[in-house]
Amino acid sequence: MVALLQQKFVTRWHVVSQLILVLMFTLASIPSAMAQNDAPNNVTISVDKNPVAAGDTIILTVTVDQLVSDAAWRPRDVLTDFRVLGSSSSRNTQIINGDTRAQTTFNTILQVPSAAESYTIGPITIEGTASNRVELKVLPEGEDAELNAQRKAFMKVEMSRDRVFVQEQVQLVTKLYLAANLHSGNIIPPQLADADIRQVGSDSETSEIIDGKKFQVFTRTYLIIPQRSGEQTIQGPVFQGQINANSSRTMFPSFSSTEALTTAAQDIPLTVEALPAEWPSDSDWLPAELVSLSVSVGNEGSEQESTQQQYTQGEPITLTYRLTAVGPLPDQLPRLNKLVQQLAIEGATLYPESPESASNQRNGKIISQQTLRVTVLPTQAGELKIPSLQVDWFNTQMREADIATAPAQTFSIAAGAMPSDLPELPASEPTAETTASDTTPTVIEERVDHAQLRWWQIGAGAIAVLWLLTLIWGWRRGRRATVADTTTTATPEVDAQSSLHSIRKACLGNDSVAAEQLLKRWAQRTLGPRSTQLSSIADSLGHVELRSQLLHLQQCRYAASANDWQQGKALWKALQEALKQTPKKAPNEQLPQLYPPN
Repeated sequence: MVALLQQKFVTRWHVVSQLILVLMFTLASIPSAMAQNDAPNNVTISVDKNPVAAGDTIILTVTVDQLVSDAAWRPRDVLTDFRVLGSSSSRNTQIINGDTRAQTTFNTILQVPSAAESYTIGPITIEGTASNRVELKVLPEGEDAELNAQRKAFMKVEMSRDRVFVQEQVQLVTKLYLAANLHSGNIIPPQLADADIRQVGSDSETSEIIDGKKFQVFTRTYLIIPQRSGEQTIQGPVFQGQINANSSRTMFPSFSSTEALTTAAQDIPLTVEALPAEWPSDSDWLPAELVSLSVSVGNEGSEQESTQQQYTQGEPITLTYRLTAVGPLPDQLPRLNKLVQQLAIEGATLYPESPESASNQRNGKIISQQTLRVTVLPTQAGELKIPSLQVDWFNTQMREADIATAPAQTFSIAAGAMPSDLPELPASEPTAETTASDTTPTVIEERVDHAQLRWWQIGAGAIAVLWLLTLIWGWRRGRRATVADTTTTATPEVDAQSSLHSIRKACLGNDSVAAEQLLKRWAQRTLGPRSTQLSSIADSLGHVELRSQLLHLQQCRYAASANDWQQGKALWKALQEALKQTPKKAPNEQLPQLYPPN
């Protein structure tokens, strides 16, 4: 019994002792936790190399003896003399014999200025604790042989010109020099606010020997088009990648370790001038190395230079304008449809389509082209002249204004088919009168004597009989021709009725293409070969409302945008009214009703 009591006492004491130990550990950890919320004990900064060549990159390491957030370190706000290329952070926590130690490390890649002098980094204050100072000595590029030998990578840039007009293209060539084999990497393009920057061409790879050291050289070309004027600074391109590091730990080069590497080119100043004061205010600004403007008749074909060409009134003529420029982007080209609409043209109506734009690259340059097709509808006969089209542009090579011109076009417009062009009427069958006159015997002079009189009388009688027979045959033939003519005249009426029914169907369906074709076909058979165009139909019938509806149909068919024709019912009503008012021109026309009874 006593032994059992002793065992229970020992068990309870063991539990109590465990609780005391947990309580003591908790109380001991409270000061450490409170210390984490206070200011860090120490903030230290250091650089990976000192001195450094001008324009080279360094890694600034900031060590904080405390766990802090990334927002506590803002390098761009503190290091105003340097270009910040990137920053990373890491955190570490250790507990040794109940002692908790935490640490935050920031690694920031900086590009040193191009001016060779000494720069002071720090003190840097984080969470209320200030760091030490670092005196960084910057040497002129290429002056120190030891630094040149240690240099593994650097970048250089070359610019075509440092003073340009707004929206003028400037070429920037970037060269990356690597003293080690490239494992992987990426070149970040140059940066400029309010500018269009794009790469042209493909990268090229060569090699150079500098101070007895071999470098791989990677060349890339960029085009920069500034969109605003003023003094500006282009941030140089940045290379971030991995290079193969020399390692003696392995005998297989393909499995060698890699080393992270970052380098950047120096910033480049750029002066962007505003538009020249003498530039016309009503012209679009177009800076380019070369601009050409051509015009051709039809969708395809060679350039036409004011050649005399024959067309018919109402017959559409297609002109194709092409604007080609070396340097600017496609959206910088002026809109040709707006320039064409400003042309003063008499005797015709223009219907420009929406222009088509395209661009490509050739020899490191951008070539942009804009194509515009224009439908010209002559409204009156005579000579039609399309004035020359001009585009103002600024020659960036000669630094002066220039003009690209498409030559004027001249056409001869005929009113319609000439009388000599009308089809010949079919030869009619001979009538009785013409048969009789044509078969009348010719009187032949002969000697009349009493001996031959009887033979003459016999011959005259025979001829009279033959004439009578011919007269009867002609009468019968004429009757058959009258029946045939009646049959042939009935056929056009049937064809006209079928054509009108087809026109009615196309109009009620608002089919502009079918309506135009059927109207032209019907007019040619009914109103004559001169009425082959919509305008000729209106002239032949002389109806004001019909003329308006035909003009609207024509505009919808040849307008720049695809206008839906919804006036078919109105056109059909106008055609009915026109034919009712002109019975002499179409006496046999029986128009079908708009809505026939079931």
